[in-house]
Amino acid sequence: MPRPHRVQFPGAIYHLITRGDGRRALFHDEGHYERFTRGLTEQVSRCGWEVFAFCWMPNHIHALVRTPEPNLATGMQHWLSGYANWYAKRNRRTGHLYQGRYKAFPVEDAGYFWQISRYIHLNPCVGTRPLAQRPESWLHSSYPGYADKRRRLSWIRYDELHRYWQGLHGGADANKAYRKYVSEGLAQGHDLLKDTMHGWVYGSESFLRRMLELAESGDETRHRSVSRRLRSVDPAELIAAVAKDHGVTASDYAVFRSSAPGRDMAAWLCRRWTGATLAELGEAFGVSGIGSVSGLVRRAERRHAESPSWRRRAASIEDRLQLKTQCKA
Repeated sequence: MPRPHRVQFPGAIYHLITRGDGRRALFHDEGHYERFTRGLTEQVSRCGWEVFAFCWMPNHIHALVRTPEPNLATGMQHWLSGYANWYAKRNRRTGHLYQGRYKAFPVEDAGYFWQISRYIHLNPCVGTRPLAQRPESWLHSSYPGYADKRRRLSWIRYDELHRYWQGLHGGADANKAYRKYVSEGLAQGHDLLKDTMHGWVYGSESFLRRMLELAESGDETRHRSVSRRLRSVDPAELIAAVAKDHGVTASDYAVFRSSAPGRDMAAWLCRRWTGATLAELGEAFGVSGIGSVSGLVRRAERRHAESPSWRRRAASIEDRLQLKTQCKA
């Protein structure tokens, strides 16, 4: 099966992951971590990358990066190959260092920054053998700078990661709110990768379609196959389906401060499966500002993470509307 082609375009955002071959360690001491980090800072200078979050684990890495120019492949080649060559010389070892190609999950917009960065920052604190009790105590991560401004790195876009949240909530303390959000994530243990659209992108179906259209022509068979299975989803159709499932009508959701059951689920599914913006969804949910719809979505995300019955109900609605497809990258 041919390898999926990389999607590159100006301003693209990616959640980057790469692992050691056969779970082999990528880092053995402080010098290894420092050399790998220096490789990323070189791409910030060389390629103009904007880095919002990173975490280096002993045998895998995560980073949340935006590329103002379509140069992901070039930058990753320079970064990862440079480290692999340095690693081989320092440790006098041969063979593959990485497990296949790196993964680059496209991210639709800054609305996903907090969710993805929290997942990245909590990596050392999860699993059967956590490496740290608190994310701020893991030094090989961008989180210490989010926890304490005195520990910030000059090349991390700390304030920009908060900009979307501040746009929704005004002048509230984004730094404090983010620290609380990360702390709350310690108890949830949520697998973020399950939230990707068809295992490939973080975003709406319209974003997925755009990514497919940008895929290189060498993967045309996959593109045609997936495109045939995808269907255009009308927000009104989806809202009506959720309302019917909960024994109410779509008009019940359009009432200001409505407590009609399923309202948050409808908003969440609209963001997941349609290309409608928060502003466009406002009228359907009886609100005028994007913050109110975003609040419904965030509440739904919490319920999705905490309630198995809520997840099953949402999945059942997706199945009835034939929304679930297979689109693995």
